[in-house]
Amino acid sequence: MSKKLELVEAFLSIQGEGAYQGRLAIFLRFLGCNLNCSGFGVQTKSLKTGENLLGCDSIRAVFKGHFNYKIYSVDKILGLVDNLCKGLMQKPIIILTGGEPLIWHENENFINLVKKLLEDYEVHFETNGTILINFAKYEIYKNCHFALGVKLANSGVNEQKRINLDAILAIKNNARSSFLKFVLSYFDKSELDEIINIKNQVDLPVWCMAIGANRAELNENALKTAEFAIKHGFNYSERIHIRLWSDKEGV
Repeated sequence: MSKKLELVEAFLSIQGEGAYQGRLAIFLRFLGCNLNCSGFGVQTKSLKTGENLLGCDSIRAVFKGHFNYKIYSVDKILGLVDNLCKGLMQKPIIILTGGEPLIWHENENFINLVKKLLEDYEVHFETNGTILINFAKYEIYKNCHFALGVKLANSGVNEQKRINLDAILAIKNNARSSFLKFVLSYFDKSELDEIINIKNQVDLPVWCMAIGANRAELNENALKTAEFAIKHGFNYSERIHIRLWSDKEGV
């Protein structure tokens, strides 16, 4: 098992989405993902091959081998966190994101990182909810909060790959807190039926977010998303980082 962790970026910002939106946060974005959500339509060129890649707004963390990233020890990552906290009047939450950070969850160094972070911080995961955690074996994750960004059909991913009810229920039944968040693009009965079907089986609070990789796209879809949420009795989630900084990275 690798002694190093592949980190795409680390930065101080605010949580832009979901139940904890607005919280001061340090983001640790890890490399790798088990899904490629081409339906979200974000395009960028590979730095290594020049080919056009299609995916989500964290595309640099998804396509391993196409972008630059750094390999860090646990101590080095903890040092990054300490440096980002210098001069702050309060502690930020720590958000482990990707890609899909849970592809690392059995890695002994990743586990050690989470243990060390939990000594001083709230630790939150941004996950697609497809990876089953054995909480009996890896009890450390019971102390973490989970945002379950479960993918709908608009992601372009096959349903069997993007929905894992066992994984979602394991998180719900064991984690410190958890909630569902969905990216909407159609605002129609098909998306409503998918959300209701998942919610009925896992009974977690739902947050609805507008699709949009930049400020213009978000502006186009935000009102429709809010109206959808109000009509059907869900929570509405802003995407504050996109609203403020559009498609700028590292914020």
